Amino acid sequence: MKKIIFGFIVILLFVSTFAIAESNKAFVLKIDGIIGPPVQNYLLNNIEKAEEKDADFVLLEINTPGGLSQSMRKISNEIMNFSLPVVGYVTPEGAHAASAGAFIMMACDITAMTPTSSIGAAHPVNMGGKIDSTMEKKVVNDMVTYITGMAKKHNRNTEVAKDMVKESISLTAKEAEDQNVIEFVAKSREDLFAKLDSLEIEKNEQKYVLHTKNLEVVSHEMNIIEQFLYHISNPNIAYILLMLGFYGILAEFSSPGIGFAGVFGSISLLLALFALSNLPINLVGILLIFVGIILIILEVQVQSSGILGIGGVVAIILGSLMLIRSRAPFLQISLNLVLGVAIFSVLFFALLLTLVLKAHKSKVKTGREGEVGETGYARTTLAPKGKVWVRGELWNAKSASGKIKKDEKIQVVEMDGMTLIVKPKKG
Repeated sequence: MKKIIFGFIVILLFVSTFAIAESNKAFVLKIDGIIGPPVQNYLLNNIEKAEEKDADFVLLEINTPGGLSQSMRKISNEIMNFSLPVVGYVTPEGAHAASAGAFIMMACDITAMTPTSSIGAAHPVNMGGKIDSTMEKKVVNDMVTYITGMAKKHNRNTEVAKDMVKESISLTAKEAEDQNVIEFVAKSREDLFAKLDSLEIEKNEQKYVLHTKNLEVVSHEMNIIEQFLYHISNPNIAYILLMLGFYGILAEFSSPGIGFAGVFGSISLLLALFALSNLPINLVGILLIFVGIILIILEVQVQSSGILGIGGVVAIILGSLMLIRSRAPFLQISLNLVLGVAIFSVLFFALLLTLVLKAHKSKVKTGREGEVGETGYARTTLAPKGKVWVRGELWNAKSASGKIKKDEKIQVVEMDGMTLIVKPKKG
């Protein structure tokens, strides 16, 4: 009997241990790139799934140059108000949590970095053109208050947090750890989990103890649609889609009929408008590009000897340079890309102009003018009237100079109604 009871206890302990091990889960999400609406939607839509997966905590792996402050605030607020602990980890080696990324790190309950990573440079970058010094001071002070509030909440160095915004300082992982900006420097995810084991965290008046032994890692990366929306929100990709849309529609306009160019251009333009809606756009830049396209279309239609076309190319270049209202490098359209589009526009315009001039200079192939100069042969004797064969057709004809024998070569010199006036063709 004792052996049976002992065996039952052993089995019960084994099952309990297995159950405990199964309950230890880390739900992993990633920020890898510019922080904007696509990344915001990905995180907000998926962070709640950590509870559905019975996770113990969320691991947010970060590598970003920054992004939009509105998206950063929504992500940070979600992290601070989420029911489970969130661990921010700047990874892989050489990664950075700059600008908006530094704010999100400060919102996390526990923070860590790989040894060669960096954090900081969080001074707000103007996203909407020039603002006066008073307004800029208000924006900076608001950001300082926000980041110091998060640093204080997690017992981190508020003075360094302020300097990351005011002075735009940036710290290495070791400096951040020494100055109490982060909690750990971890070489890898496994190293981080080892340091998190048995760590006690208090969040929203609740205490959590992290158990990272026998930890199950549940990763949830962006799906195909989220990745697609993220990539087209890149300013350079959005700009390429915009120009492809305009030129596709221009090609369709030049050769009417619902074809590939029109469909492709319409889809590209709609995708570009979606992407640009997530970016700080200068409306004047959009209008200049649109006017440039219209001028090129008009050049093709009215042939102004190149004046409208040149004006269109200049408008496209100026509009491209003005399109994004931001000094943030990661939100700028590449100058090389703008120059490439400008060269393409010039070549495209030159091609259209060449085709138009060629069409003007070419001989008319139809109507009355189209018959003049054509050659054929006499099907009957012309004395002076008879029949001739020209361009595969039989015509009434009249000799312009004397008698023309049957089967003799002739050339059309003019038309009189539906009668060809012809002369003998020499050679």
